[in-house]
Amino acid sequence: MTTTTQIRSQPSPEDLMPPMTYGDFQKALELVASGRTHRNMIPFLVSALQQQAPFLSGQMLMFEILCSASCLSDLPKKPLHS
Repeated sequence: MTTTTQIRSQPSPEDLMPPMTYGDFQKALELVASGRTHRNMIPFLVSALQQQAPFLSGQMLMFEILCSASCLSDLPKKPLHS
């Protein structure tokens, strides 16, 4: 019986994004929020993301961050993959 071990290569430093805290995320959302009502939603969005993050891949976490920013800034909606 032959087994093989695959070693995952580590990404190079230029492939990584700088670290971000939830406080940084909250401050960034405050910059893009289109009004007071949207700014009031930010703590709830950040809290929800904190609770979801352990169960999401990096790609899905970034997707959630971008969706939050899009909703708060009232960007026009487009269908996915259009």
